[in-house]
Amino acid sequence: MAEKAPKEEGSPEHIFFSPHPDDVALGAYASLLNVPRDIVPTLVTVFSQSCWEFVLPVDPSRALAVTSLRMGEDRRFARAHGANLVHLGFRDTSLRAPPGAPPESEAAQAALAVRVREALGDVLAHASDDAVCYVPLGISSHADHLLVRDAVRALRGDRGRIVYYEDLPYSAHHPDDEIVDYAWALGLSPRCLDVTAQWSAKLRGLSFYASQLEPRTLPAVEAHARRLGAGRKLCERVWTVAS
Repeated sequence: MAEKAPKEEGSPEHIFFSPHPDDVALGAYASLLNVPRDIVPTLVTVFSQSCWEFVLPVDPSRALAVTSLRMGEDRRFARAHGANLVHLGFRDTSLRAPPGAPPESEAAQAALAVRVREALGDVLAHASDDAVCYVPLGISSHADHLLVRDAVRALRGDRGRIVYYEDLPYSAHHPDDEIVDYAWALGLSPRCLDVTAQWSAKLRGLSFYASQLEPRTLPAVEAHARRLGAGRKLCERVWTVAS
């Protein structure tokens, strides 16, 4: 694993908001490695209850076993990367509105948004105003990703800095101009992070989440990284508020 840069005087906190276990490892790994050495990053996994095992129909009776497995993977990843870990314990879409079942009602969605915002507000109540918060961009339009992104945006306002990482592997399946237009509509500007030298470390990081990786996941993540690096290097891309 690449060494972290030395801490600068007054370096802020770094808080990584992950809708599910594995989202930070997939989309914000370079940012995690680049946290200053003397800062302990915090990983906040919001939707940590699941019964999703990549087969249909889903089996809700498997929720305890799947959740235990996923949380264990998350804990091992956080420990290996020197991060504090917070599990908020919300149920993901596989339990709230599985494929083939009726969608969540607008009332249920609104009530969940309030609860998520309150829980994230409790986390951020202990963060400094200059904390750097990492959230999913939301290009996938996944309900869980949007709930996390929008809650942090609303809670932070003009305080600190929000960094938007691209939702992987979903981003790999969108044309790049579509991603750019989506981010620009949010008032964001891009920054590409070269992860060529850290790619083997990223693959090791992703290996902690073995139960969550389909055979096509890693090839899609690498294809997107090569696309961002114009075929010459491997990159992750993050987005911040445009100047």
